[in-house]
Formats: sequence, structure tokens, C-alpha cells
Amino acid sequence: MSVSSENGEPESPKHKVRKSSFGFIFRFIVTTLIIAYLAIKVHWSELVGQLVKANFFWLTNAFLLFGIVYLLAALRWWFLLKVQDIHLPLRSVTAITFIGQFFNSFLFGAIGGDIIKVVYLQKYAPNQKTHATLSIIMDRVLGLLILISASLIAIAVQFQYLMRDGKANSVMIALLLVLGISVTLGITLVFFPFHHMPKSVRAIWNKIPHRHVLHLVLSGFRQHGVALELTFASLVVGIAMTAVLVAAGYCIGIGIGQTVSYLQMLVIMTVVICMISLPISIGGHGVREGAFVIMFAAFGLINVDPQTGRGSELVILFSLLFFAIPLIWSVVGGIVYLVFRHDYNLNLVREQ
Repeated sequence: MSVSSENGEPESPKHKVRKSSFGFIFRFIVTTLIIAYLAIKVHWSELVGQLVKANFFWLTNAFLLFGIVYLLAALRWWFLLKVQDIHLPLRSVTAITFIGQFFNSFLFGAIGGDIIKVVYLQKYAPNQKTHATLSIIMDRVLGLLILISASLIAIAVQFQYLMRDGKANSVMIALLLVLGISVTLGITLVFFPFHHMPKSVRAIWNKIPHRHVLHLVLSGFRQHGVALELTFASLVVGIAMTAVLVAAGYCIGIGIGQTVSYLQMLVIMTVVICMISLPISIGGHGVREGAFVIMFAAFGLINVDPQTGRGSELVILFSLLFFAIPLIWSVVGGIVYLVFRHDYNLNLVREQ
């Protein structure tokens, strides 16, 4: 499907390249500025000292839990592929998941891994390119919805505490506002067909760039309504995956001596993951560290001197470990990429 410009005319290849280059330059500048700011403010000797004192038993547990996260991610995607009538062996889906994680870490941003997944799926199911792409989009959407829903429950449990703290109160209200708008918009788009919308709304919709992606997401939601058992299975696996992911973050916190509850970690990780999902930096670098500092401070877990930046070292260490530990599993994905042999002649997909 070709992408149209705002005036309805197809975009030229040169225009697409120019937009892509501008986007990369913008993300590069944002990432560089944030990292430079943190590098100046952080007292690295204190950070290294905290790392030396870390409890590696808890960090090892975090490493193992991240491995379980990737296995559960593969299982969830396997169910989502079945929803789209793409039936691959679980071992192949697991291999592609780890390979995708490798490219997520060593290319610019998570989209690198998604592109690799699409390439592999097109080889397995050449007649189902749209359905293959849709399974990856729905995997992202479902994971984020589960994380947001779990965070809402955590916020409800901690509501009285959050209302007493000014910073946490502001974060909570902002998060609830964003979530409320997102849920309302999602329900409206899913249950109210576009041809029933007023002409003014349809005119605005037609001007949205890349709206074909939203069309794919909407059709994916409706397909899940047909395959309810597979949808339920993917939800259960996704919930388990979220619980293990938060547990991994909790173990990192305990390992470096950062006092944080499981429910606090759930809310913190929800906000941070939402922020690094925005295309404003390269791979979330810089934004991730800054977001963790803001969220830990909002819960009163750290006190940061605004002038010197002293007090943020422990959270910066947490963020670096939160990136570095999965990076080890990414290397495992690179090994899988080199040694795994795919059988593209499997007669396990529906011919269109």
C-alpha cells in the first residue's frame, strides 16, 4: 500500500528518504543531548561503587527471568500467528523471536527486529504477508494494553498513597488521562465503522499519515473476536509475561539496594516503556534513563539535587542494568541467527 501525502498525492521515494533522514537526525540529536546531560550530572564513581556492592544473586535471578520473558513472548506470538491462520512450529517462532531481539538491540530501535520477523514470515507464508505483519502489530498492541491495564490496577491499589504525594499525584493523573483517551479512542475505532462516522470525522481520518497501519490494527482486533480461544490463550501468556518482566525489574532493584515495591515497579515500568516506545530517540537510549529517574523520584524513592544531579546514580545504574541484562540474551539471539536452520517448505500455512 502506498503512503500518501497530506494533499492525497503519493509520496515520492526522495520525499520518503528525506522524511526518514530527518526523523533519524531528530532522534539522534535528542538521544545525544539527553545522554550528554546525564553524563555531566551523574557522579560515575558513585555509580561504579554501587555496582561493585550489587548483590549478584538477585541480578542473576533477573537475568533468568528475562530469558523466561522471551520464551513467553514467543509463545504469545505463536498464538497470535494462529489467530491469523499462520501455523508454524513453536521452535521456529521461538527462534525468530530471539533473532528479532538480537536485531532490536543491535539495530536502531525495536523496529529493526520487527522488520526481520516480517522477512522470515514472508518466507514461511509468502501468500499471507498482510496477516504476518498484522500478527506483529497485534503482538505489540496486546503487550502494551496488558501492561497498561495491570498498571491501572496497581494505581488503584496505591491510590491513597499517590494522592498524598504531589509528584506521584501529577504522574498518576497524567497517566490516567492518557490511558482514558487511548481506551476511548480505541473502543470508538473498533466498534463504530468508519462509514457511520460523520463526514467531518472521515475527512480528518483521510488526512492521517500511515492510516493503513491503523486499519490493520482494527482488522486485527476484529479477527481476535472470531478466534476467542486463541485470543484468551495469548492474553493469559501475555499477563504471565508482564508479571515476569516486572519481577525481573524488581530483582534488579533489590540487587542494587534500591527499595521499591512490586506494584511501584509495575507503574514505573509502564510509564517508562510507554515513553521509550515513542519515536523520539534511538532505541530509547537517554529517554529510558531520564524516565526512570523521573518515576523513581515521583514515588519518593530517590532525592535528586536539581543543581548537581547527585542522588540519581542508583537509578541510572538500574536503567543501565535493565538494558544490559537483556543485551546478553540478544547475543544468544545472534547465535540462534547463525546456527538455526529454517524449513521454509513447511505445509503448515493456509494458502490464500
